[in-house]
Amino acid sequence: MKITLTPAQAVALAKSIAPAISTDPKQRFHLQGIQLRTVEDYATFTATDGYRMHRITVPHIDSTTGTEFVVVGTELVSALLATVKTIGKGDGNILIEYDLDGTVEIIGGGQTTCITELDAEFPSCSSILDPLPETESGAYYDTVYLADIVTAAGHISGKKKAGKGLIDDGQLVKIENIHPKKPMHVTAQSVATGMQFHGVLMPRRAN
Repeated sequence: MKITLTPAQAVALAKSIAPAISTDPKQRFHLQGIQLRTVEDYATFTATDGYRMHRITVPHIDSTTGTEFVVVGTELVSALLATVKTIGKGDGNILIEYDLDGTVEIIGGGQTTCITELDAEFPSCSSILDPLPETESGAYYDTVYLADIVTAAGHISGKKKAGKGLIDDGQLVKIENIHPKKPMHVTAQSVATGMQFHGVLMPRRAN
């Protein structure tokens, strides 16, 4: 069973989900993971460090609907970027192959990288990501996290580069909600790659 990514999708995925992966060894280890889930004709990649949550939706090819597992986040990000570098400017896709029995391989450019599947229950995301709350002004946010989430959304929406292949009309990120007591939702999508971004950031109290 596998999920197929183009190099452009792999780079956008890696860069946009990385900020939400916990790298604090003192935190619960399942927060250091990325949840992979396949639903119908797309796959979702979700990460949270307990304060922010990023979900990337990618159209998939040759995958199996209804599967769900968790891998070490930093390993997946590193493997995707390394495989794209190996492929270089040549043709070729990247495969995430899994057997749901502890083996996950990132394949592309003539190389295979094994990453760790976590035996952990990923936090429930549906109650946080699914509702679209009302908009209200006057909320405070961590400056680094706010910059990270907008930058992450930008990796999915794409950027215009004169003379290069990535020309995308969807180069905007949308802030769905600003509320002093509820999560801020940030979304973006790309016509070029078919990918979607949905991030959540909790507000902070002002000192």
